[in-house]
Amino acid sequence: MAIDPKAADKLSKGWYKERLSSQDCKYLLEFTDHSSEANLAVSLANRLHHQACNGTGQISAEIETVIGPCPGNCGFCKHAEGRSMESFWEIDDGSLAKIAEGLGLFSDVRSIRLTTCAYADIDTVCRQVGIVRDNAKCGTRIYVNTRDLGPDDCRQLKAAGAYGAVHAPRLGEGKDTEIPLETRLDTMTNLVKSGLEVITGVEPIGPEHSIEDIVDNFFLTLNMGCASCELVPREPVPGTKFNQFGKLGQSRFNQIRAVLTLGSSWYTAPHRVPYAGAYVTGGNVVVPKCNLSNYKERIEASRRRLFNGGYDRILKVDDSTSELNMMYLRKTGSV
Repeated sequence: MAIDPKAADKLSKGWYKERLSSQDCKYLLEFTDHSSEANLAVSLANRLHHQACNGTGQISAEIETVIGPCPGNCGFCKHAEGRSMESFWEIDDGSLAKIAEGLGLFSDVRSIRLTTCAYADIDTVCRQVGIVRDNAKCGTRIYVNTRDLGPDDCRQLKAAGAYGAVHAPRLGEGKDTEIPLETRLDTMTNLVKSGLEVITGVEPIGPEHSIEDIVDNFFLTLNMGCASCELVPREPVPGTKFNQFGKLGQSRFNQIRAVLTLGSSWYTAPHRVPYAGAYVTGGNVVVPKCNLSNYKERIEASRRRLFNGGYDRILKVDDSTSELNMMYLRKTGSV
């Protein structure tokens, strides 16, 4: 069956890095995830990702540093204060130092993300940034994923050694969470103005979200000065009102990511990072969740995932690259 001419025209524009509107993206997402239009979108986006990062993948290890009942009360989160039975937990400094040091063994964990909840104390986060800075391989970029912050907080994080931050207005912000949308956007502005590199996102995406919900959320932050955007599917959490909807199918998720990749192909971040890939990150960035007992196997699995995804080089902490082949996988104990 021939591809819809209107869809083909919009996909072609995205491929050639011409600006697509939110309505263009919504039109492309009206096709089913098994349609010829969706398959072409995914193929073009994958090619765009590989070209943009020159076939180079990277690993960004995520470490939870402060968790517990969270006052953000996000309706989709297992840590919400209104439903969580867990107690407050904060990683001890020694364990954080050991993980940071261990992740640097082969110099191919390009960045480390420190993830906290909405009550995290800024002084605590800054201390943890300092611990990672002092123990990670030199050149490792440190990102924080934390509560909403004012201008002074952002400058304090940067002074402590943070390279960037992960922050996004979630789907249903202010309705499914107790955090106003404006507060999230203000924080993003503060982070960008402080000189921190910002990774934003569209999350958490579930089958209950409409095309309008997803596309409008994406265009809300496009051109705010962020470096990249990650799409994250919503994981079903028992006890939440969203659990009944299950999880978004992988093929539909791939289609959404492909369309938004093409829809933002024109955008160039203020500070381009070598081998960063497209604005909407694809398979070229792997973000394993690591702790003291599993970080070694999680990083090994990440190398295999990049290799299986067709990436033939891996980014190092000094911005050089190494060939990602069977010899490299064996040298790093990943096979």
